[in-house]
Amino acid sequence: MALSIPLCLFNRHRPKHGTVAWDGRGYVGTCRHCGTDIIRQRRRLWRRIGTEPTNLSD
Repeated sequence: MALSIPLCLFNRHRPKHGTVAWDGRGYVGTCRHCGTDIIRQRRRLWRRIGTEPTNLSD
């Protein structure tokens, strides 16, 4: 568990169980360690909301 908080500093988060929900665009939740709002980019990869990469091909 001691390694989890430093991973939050590198924008690597883990969702708190029971806080994950579908918002119409993706899964969002709350980080279990730092409490920030996060969004799932792909399986097992959660990032702070607002830091997801933009799609430049549109």
